[in-house]
Amino acid sequence: MSIDPPEELARLAIIRDELPAVKTAVYLNCGTAGPLPQRVVEAMQAALADELEQGRIRPAVHEQVLQAREAARAALARRLHCAPDEIALTARTTDGMNIALWGLPLQPGDEVLTTRHEHPGLLVPLAALASRRGVSVRYVDWPQEDPSLAAEALARATTARTRLLAFSHVLWTNGARLPVERIAEQAHGASALVLVDGAQAAGAIPLDFSTLGADFYALPGQKWLLGPEGTGAFYAARDAQALCQPTFTGYLSTAGVDPFAPNYLPSAGARRYEVGSALPAATIGQLESLRWQEEMAPEDWALDRVAALAQELRAALAELRGVEVLTPAARAASGIVSFRVAGMAAPEATKRLQGKGLLVRFLPAPHEAVRACTGFYVLREELKALRDAVGELAGA
Repeated sequence: MSIDPPEELARLAIIRDELPAVKTAVYLNCGTAGPLPQRVVEAMQAALADELEQGRIRPAVHEQVLQAREAARAALARRLHCAPDEIALTARTTDGMNIALWGLPLQPGDEVLTTRHEHPGLLVPLAALASRRGVSVRYVDWPQEDPSLAAEALARATTARTRLLAFSHVLWTNGARLPVERIAEQAHGASALVLVDGAQAAGAIPLDFSTLGADFYALPGQKWLLGPEGTGAFYAARDAQALCQPTFTGYLSTAGVDPFAPNYLPSAGARRYEVGSALPAATIGQLESLRWQEEMAPEDWALDRVAALAQELRAALAELRGVEVLTPAARAASGIVSFRVAGMAAPEATKRLQGKGLLVRFLPAPHEAVRACTGFYVLREELKALRDAVGELAGA
């Protein structure tokens, strides 16, 4: 494998100084939760200390919390290349998936297409939707060595009853990056909507919602975006908002409510999908993480590095005898590399690698594998350590 040049190491040293967790182990699991920047934790601690010492209901607190939410919304809109009024702040990716699935007027006999590689955050709501509304859910697959074939497979599966295509931008199982733009164009041509799970995409690959074509897109704050748990976002394109009615509603959902009749005026834009108060410290942490990345790890540099590291790791593991790499070879890498070691179950291989200070995770059946995530902060020498350790397992 290649090594990082001195100028790159100098830049990474500054970044890694603000990510203490990457110094305790080789951090290869931002697909579950990324390392928190020091200043994010400090901002959250300051917010909590202020609440503790000064109280949570003193004058102007409510306005300050709303200002922090609007600043986080604006920072996300900059990152995603969309308008702030198309962003709702949520607590996790699954919130956004549920907002769309239950907010759309899906009826018995309507059809939703998805893939065989989805996370339970989509599969479970789909199962509930099928059970409670009588919606038909169909699962599509394609030869996994070529992610571009996903568009053709979904197009073939689309029928006159198809109302929605719901799938991941980047598959959590093998890191395949699906051609959302092409899929969305095909779906819209068939009068179907598109809902995308961006859990493994936001912060890992370039996102431009102005051209992506998705009607709805859900994403987390704690994974590749290095924010705290309890943060996320739901994108609803302006022209799709009228089609998706709020299901859970509350204080933040409304611009006004009639106290004497069951009527309310929804909040403008995607804010209508927000319900009630959230931990202010989490919102402040989300905002600080986005600001930190804008300053320390500019998007183009960070995403180019994520892709380059993933491509190099995939190639290095593919050369090892006794190792099966599941991540397809692609020019547009996602940052996820999953693999299997012959004769060794993924949980055992993961346990042994973790014992060497290599923080990977295993994926459960039916997609059982070891998964590594190449965050922009990872050093090439750390990837070499992973390759060598996997080689030892395969040799054993």
